[in-house]
Amino acid sequence: MKKTLCLLLLSLIFIACKNQTEKTDKSFTFIEQGQYVVDSYNGHSIYRDKKNKKIMDGYYVVGNELTKWEEFSVKEGLLDGDYLLFHNNGEIFSHAIYSKGKKHGAEKTYYPSGTLKKTVMYANDVITGTVETYFESGQVATKATYKDGKSVESSAYDILGNIVSQTFIKDGRTITQTIRGGKVYSEQINSNYDSFEATKFYNEDGSLAKFLRFFEDGDTAYLIELDEDGNEIKRLNAKENPQELLEYQKYFIGL
Repeated sequence: MKKTLCLLLLSLIFIACKNQTEKTDKSFTFIEQGQYVVDSYNGHSIYRDKKNKKIMDGYYVVGNELTKWEEFSVKEGLLDGDYLLFHNNGEIFSHAIYSKGKKHGAEKTYYPSGTLKKTVMYANDVITGTVETYFESGQVATKATYKDGKSVESSAYDILGNIVSQTFIKDGRTITQTIRGGKVYSEQINSNYDSFEATKFYNEDGSLAKFLRFFEDGDTAYLIELDEDGNEIKRLNAKENPQELLEYQKYFIGL
């Protein structure tokens, strides 16, 4: 009898210790949606309790008995640590890391299935390094390199992993190439310093097929054909030569 009572007492002590540990490990404040507000102050987002306007501090879970929408860590009103949003099915929608109110580290976005959809790297709230998006099957869909918050080069792929387009900066111009069957079909050229915009189209052997530019002078629009060096060789007034313009339409189909 004494042995039985002793075992029972030990079991109760174990359960009590286990429950206490779980309570400590899961220390958070549960709030319902709409119980907090976010104010803007000196460029920072300050989290406050909606009812008493007090600055929030700690780890919060936002939801109800059936659904969880958010989880976030706040230190003296500023996001600091994990910030999670959830899909309606309970899977994570996005997970970001904050430091003193600013994104710092990897931000990951997920499909409702739980598969990774996008990764973005931040440094002091500025996108930096590589940004990737993924098909739900897991293959890379796009990849971009950022510097000082701006994309300097990028590429896009089909579901089989074949590159279908790429963008880069060369000689002060942003160039976007459309790729078909592993070959460059066209190049969209946009100047980063003036209004120059043009498109190059290529033949199967890689030679230049057409180099075309649309240009507006007041109320008059022109289609200008250029040679390989960018020199004008033909100019068409859009209003006066509509039929001749149709001859160039085939190049733009499918872009």
